Amino acid sequence: MEGVTRPAPKESGPDAEKIVSDQELLGRCRAGDEAAFDELVVRHQQRAFNVAFQVLRDREDAMEVAQDAFVRIYRSVNDFRGECEFTTWLHQIVVNLARNKHRWWRRRGRQASVSLDATRELADGEMPMQMAASGDTPDVETVKAEFVERLSHKMEELPQKLREVLVLRNVEGLSYEQIATVLDCSIGTVKSRIARGREALRESMQDEP
Repeated sequence: MEGVTRPAPKESGPDAEKIVSDQELLGRCRAGDEAAFDELVVRHQQRAFNVAFQVLRDREDAMEVAQDAFVRIYRSVNDFRGECEFTTWLHQIVVNLARNKHRWWRRRGRQASVSLDATRELADGEMPMQMAASGDTPDVETVKAEFVERLSHKMEELPQKLREVLVLRNVEGLSYEQIATVLDCSIGTVKSRIARGREALRESMQDEP
């Protein structure tokens, strides 16, 4: 139709989905560009929710933590010096808020609970592990789904510090250095917690009949 300006078609190729870097968007945020902040939220809100959910195992609380994380980022964007990647900073904020939520639960005698559908609540997001390969038979898919469900329950039983490092390493794929930054501890501590967490999971899974 005449008089209507249509948006240019999106580029295709490996760089099409992320034309503007997070650092560029942050620079525009500091200059007062609200649209740039909206883009950061759209780009990373699922990641923030996934981390919060894996730690808290509660959908509503995870959504609240994810939202609060971006509020905190908006308020302190001018203080971020870029010493780490934006996603590392985001993880750090989300984990700290989730920890605060855990403390709030404990003061009120509440414990996190895991529903049978917990691992499926991350629709369109990252999962603890691949549920099934495309060529798997229905029987194999069922076995894998049952294993992921069992693993999810066993993860919930781990101490919070061990669960945090496994989520950041195995779910989010962060490096040891990034995890150390997020959790404000040494790389050696990160490696130790990961080893202890994996060993605890192995023992727990083996103890089941």
